[in-house]
Amino acid sequence: MKRKKLFQLFHLALILIDMTDAGKLCDFAEKFPCKGSHCLPSPCKSKTTQESKEPTTAVTTEPKGTTLGKTTQESKEPTTAVTTEPQGTTLGSTTYPCPPNMIYGNCTCEATCEDPKGESACYSTCLGSTGCICKSGLMLSGSDCISASICSCFVTEANLVISNGKTYVNDNCTHKCSCSDNRLICEDDYSCSSNAVCDVENEVRQCYCNDGYEGDGETCVSLPYRDCQDVYDAGHRQDGVYTIMPTGWPGLPFNVSCRMGDGGGWTVFQRRTDGSTSFYQNWAAYKDGFGDSRNLWLGNEKLHYLTNQRNYTLRYDITTSSGSAKYAEYPEFQIESESNNYTMNKLADRSSGTTGNYLYYNRGKQFSTHDRDNDACGNFDCAEKHRSGWWHSKKYCSNCISNSYCSLFHVHSSCKSSCTYENLNGVYNGSNGEMIYSNGYNICNLQSVEMRIRPST
Repeated sequence: MKRKKLFQLFHLALILIDMTDAGKLCDFAEKFPCKGSHCLPSPCKSKTTQESKEPTTAVTTEPKGTTLGKTTQESKEPTTAVTTEPQGTTLGSTTYPCPPNMIYGNCTCEATCEDPKGESACYSTCLGSTGCICKSGLMLSGSDCISASICSCFVTEANLVISNGKTYVNDNCTHKCSCSDNRLICEDDYSCSSNAVCDVENEVRQCYCNDGYEGDGETCVSLPYRDCQDVYDAGHRQDGVYTIMPTGWPGLPFNVSCRMGDGGGWTVFQRRTDGSTSFYQNWAAYKDGFGDSRNLWLGNEKLHYLTNQRNYTLRYDITTSSGSAKYAEYPEFQIESESNNYTMNKLADRSSGTTGNYLYYNRGKQFSTHDRDNDACGNFDCAEKHRSGWWHSKKYCSNCISNSYCSLFHVHSSCKSSCTYENLNGVYNGSNGEMIYSNGYNICNLQSVEMRIRPST
């Protein structure tokens, strides 16, 4: 009986002892086998294996004569037995279930390259309360665990991964990090310009320049001048060509001629000094502008954007055929868009100056050219008869007048008519009805004319 109890206790102890130590005792147990119904199951039998989808390799070093399921040959030196075991292999109480860079532990929602906080989803292959999880400092990338440092770019302070070409800026825009070729480049001295604010636009936080300025947010420079008034306000007092960009203008900045006399800040949009440039142009030419420094039309499209960004005063100066200087000034002037045929939408009722108030009759009229007749006159094309692009009217196009004013042109041999009292784009040194005139009754064949605008005070 004593021997029976001794063997039971001995075999029970072997079950509880770790396999590493049990291997040494198994050799001893083989010399004293237990026989009979009183014997407990031997812990020294072949390994118990659990099935797994992916095999792993377990490398164990055993001393001379150690038996692990299969018997190794004796040798003077310890030998190494390499065995391939499925995932979940158990050697005694020691388990080797996980691939490289993973450990067996309590299942958590794994951090991934796309979700470094592990908030969106749990690792689907980690079933139950325990399983294979990434080692500390690693993140899932597909089915592998990789270092966060090669997972695009990892921003430690924000626990955030940003992809190549992307930028991270902290809440108060004092720290900026960019990802390039999986390398994180940070600027500790990042700060907004005094003409910028720290803001979020299109889900991107950074410094953004204020209205009227452009740049990267750290450096903001003022946009090109809106008109010659901005040029004047910036301290420029010389007449000349300057670059401007009206508010909302869809194209590139463009050059204009600025007049700094008469209070300063005048933007010139029309000039006639000689006959070297024809003003008998088509719609496209008047839309885009044409001419040179001596004779020019800035362009109806530019004039529209200019006169719609502020309230403007219109002034034009003329030199009569006798050399007298005259002018007219209207405290309100605005041109509509091409969709409304550049209608002279606004013009003050009265003007100051010495030419009279005759441009008032062109207010509300659409712009016309010889290839786009918008004058509403059914008898003829006013732009073709007056040989100019202008805000022509139908007011007098049906009248037959016998007088010989320079604004009149022949409809036929016995009838003269007119479309406007002002035709500042007419033919230089032209004949009746075609020439440049202002108040066609008495100011004909002008030597020069210049039209300009500036913001109303």
